[in-house]
Amino acid sequence: MKVFVAGEPLDVATDLARQYVNNHWKTAKEYDLKAGTYDEVSERLIKSTRVFSSRISKVECGWFIKCALTAPWLGVELGECLSMADPLEQGGVYDKGLDLWNHFSIGRPTGIADAKISKVLHAMRPSFFPVLDSRVRKHYKSQALSVAREMADQRSFKYAYWAAIRLDLLASDRALAEVRSELQSDKNGLINEWAKHVSDVRLHDVLVWSK
Repeated sequence: MKVFVAGEPLDVATDLARQYVNNHWKTAKEYDLKAGTYDEVSERLIKSTRVFSSRISKVECGWFIKCALTAPWLGVELGECLSMADPLEQGGVYDKGLDLWNHFSIGRPTGIADAKISKVLHAMRPSFFPVLDSRVRKHYKSQALSVAREMADQRSFKYAYWAAIRLDLLASDRALAEVRSELQSDKNGLINEWAKHVSDVRLHDVLVWSK
């Protein structure tokens, strides 16, 4: 199976995802399986991100909850897919995702890094927001820079991480479906349930992170 990571095709075995769930079962159970089930950013949601090493403090938790009250959630409906969000479409879902991201990113307090924002937003909109932790950004830095340059006439990003990941999601669609199908027939109940619930964004993220 060929899964694309930063534009490069890689032979990815389903065992990578299986091992991730087995080795990080608490994240799989308490973060991944709850992603997309929240009506609002709450202490319960923030608690789930801490299992995923978000390191969001009590004070930062309060900031996220307050900031979320006025966030433009309706711009990105639950189930909206990053793969379907064309970054060159002005005023489309991609722009609305940026509006939601910027609501948390612009003017954020010291200590609120991209990884923390992405983990909160992924928990709310798991099919759209990838988790941009340091490991994923390291894999995608060069490709995100290249994609940003290609879009320079329409966008003024230095790094277009979402757009780069989106291209890989589109190119990996068939392989991700095959991985998901194999995991759904796994005898391990948690792996089976995980595969049925997680978005392609998260499945791809796990394969990127595990490689």
